[in-house]
Amino acid sequence: MRKLLCAIAIASLARAEQPAVPEGMVLVPAAEFTMGADDGAFDEAPAHRVKVSAFAIDRTEVTVAAFAEFARRSGRLETLEGPWFRGSAEGCADLIAVFEKRYGAPFGAFVRPEAGGEARRLAHDLALWQAAVAALRAQLGGTFDDAKPDAASLPAVKALVRDQARLPVRYVTWRDAAAFAAWAGKRLPTEAEWELAARGAEGRRYPWGNEWDVKKCRGGLDPDAGPAPVGSFPGGASPCGALDMAGNVWEWTADWYGESQYASDEGAVDPKGAAGLPDGELPGPDPSVDRLRTPLQGRESDTRKVVRGGCWAAGLPGQAAFNLRSTRRFWANPEYGQPDVGFRCAKDLQ
Repeated sequence: MRKLLCAIAIASLARAEQPAVPEGMVLVPAAEFTMGADDGAFDEAPAHRVKVSAFAIDRTEVTVAAFAEFARRSGRLETLEGPWFRGSAEGCADLIAVFEKRYGAPFGAFVRPEAGGEARRLAHDLALWQAAVAALRAQLGGTFDDAKPDAASLPAVKALVRDQARLPVRYVTWRDAAAFAAWAGKRLPTEAEWELAARGAEGRRYPWGNEWDVKKCRGGLDPDAGPAPVGSFPGGASPCGALDMAGNVWEWTADWYGESQYASDEGAVDPKGAAGLPDGELPGPDPSVDRLRTPLQGRESDTRKVVRGGCWAAGLPGQAAFNLRSTRRFWANPEYGQPDVGFRCAKDLQ
């Protein structure tokens, strides 16, 4: 009996020493692990050992419903960079409601006044209002009467909001994702943190193990298939319990992309990737270069952010096994909100 009581006391003490993990997140214990792979793409090599401090990471990708709440409650409905509302009927309805209230009429019945002192703001409002109307119409299959007010009250819109609530948010720029994370009291994970959460200290090839299993992720599908509600593949959980870390949507990380970054990261503690410009800013315009036409736009090493995890259409079925490995790296321009890129958040532990 005494041994049993001692065991219970030790177990209770161990639990008490575990840092508190916020709801909806999972603990990733501190670890030294092998990051990268020598048998993958050129930018995954060399495989190297790094140390990462304990942290928490979202169990799932941030959802459409959560991001719509952020946009509304943070007052950012009109200022977010990316066209995130393209995949959010709730976001469209919220934006439309803002402008209907501001101008006293639905979009289809609004009569534009003659140009005045507020011409610039009106032009901005009309462009965003029209974009929200068009996005909602597209999501409803082309059937939306923009001359009627209060889109949020329409049964078809309500049903769409319910259906989309658990989908991963998409079309968010890197700064949009970082803004959400800060609002939620979190941050974006570093590339090293993301990989540790995906494959564990033992270095799994995929979150669930070393063998490819298409039934454990949303991947290898037609581009029109789209993502699944977050958490739809519990059998594909990573060692720490994170879901959808292979497939569904690519995920923004905090790090800048460097093709040969790994060559200098051996033994690094909490590595943060290549150096880049602050806050996701792109270089200032160079008068000698037409950046809208050069193929280098968004591809310079200091203008790319790392995305991880692959998406539902990460190659044909034969390619998905390669592209959804936990070491696979890709990049995206931080200013672009793309249809196959979302994110999840991380948080330091006290």
